[in-house]
Amino acid sequence: MTRDTVHKELLERARAQEELTDDQIWRRYQFRHLAAFITIPAVLLGTASIATAYGTGLMSNEPAKVACQPVVVPAPDPASFHIKVLNTSGVNGAAHAVGKDLTRRGFTVVEASTAPRTLYVKAPVRIYYGKAGLDQALLAAQTVAGAELEFDGRSGTSISFVLGAEFTTMLPAPPPKPPAQKSYKVNVYNATWKPGLAKAAMAELVARGFTPGKQGNDPDHSFLPDDVAVIRHGPDADLAAAQVARHIKGAVLSEVPRNNMVIDVVLGNKFEQVTPSAELPPREAVRKDPPPTVSRPCD
Repeated sequence: MTRDTVHKELLERARAQEELTDDQIWRRYQFRHLAAFITIPAVLLGTASIATAYGTGLMSNEPAKVACQPVVVPAPDPASFHIKVLNTSGVNGAAHAVGKDLTRRGFTVVEASTAPRTLYVKAPVRIYYGKAGLDQALLAAQTVAGAELEFDGRSGTSISFVLGAEFTTMLPAPPPKPPAQKSYKVNVYNATWKPGLAKAAMAELVARGFTPGKQGNDPDHSFLPDDVAVIRHGPDADLAAAQVARHIKGAVLSEVPRNNMVIDVVLGNKFEQVTPSAELPPREAVRKDPPPTVSRPCD
């Protein structure tokens, strides 16, 4: 449509309504076309956007689904279930080393051996568990980075802790707490010519809460002319031995190859008496840790 045509169609109408020049009439016409050009696509675009929102559920009346969150629950007592440690890593002795580490952390390890040849695990550790053993498996998994869990339908709370090809080391354990005095036995042996020393020392240690074991002459026939006492212990009983040594001033610790929590107190020629209670060194403060927890994964 040309400018002349617009003039012809609108001139009479515009003049009848208000006084307008030809240029004003032409500008009004251009404005109306421009408004239509902008408005119609905007309406179409808005309609399509609303339809898309409804189609994708953004404008649905249904409540939004809450993302699943792991459930944090108190961890089971590590000593309350059995662990079988199996080795597929190819490193000789790894199962026994890990078994000792888990034992020092308070777990109950009932077996440490090589896995059957048919079993292969690539991950650092794979933990097999049953329906009642999920929390137990989650707790054990906290000892190794990259541990994976696999349900095998077993009954009870026992788990299998299988070392895989990528296993290198356990995560650092928190410093162990001193064991309860009732959790180990103390043998008292006399390695001197003085009679009655073992009996007197044992009576005093028992009065202080230690669990008595054997007493008498030293079965190893030690000769300790320059020692107050030597306290023999296995690798897992070092903290227990240190507790006993606190009661015998001048005693020295000696680690021996044994796999139990039995302490031998071997009295030497310089032993006179168990340290009086008033002269005992102060106890180390017992660390108070928050109760351990595990996070159950979403179903």
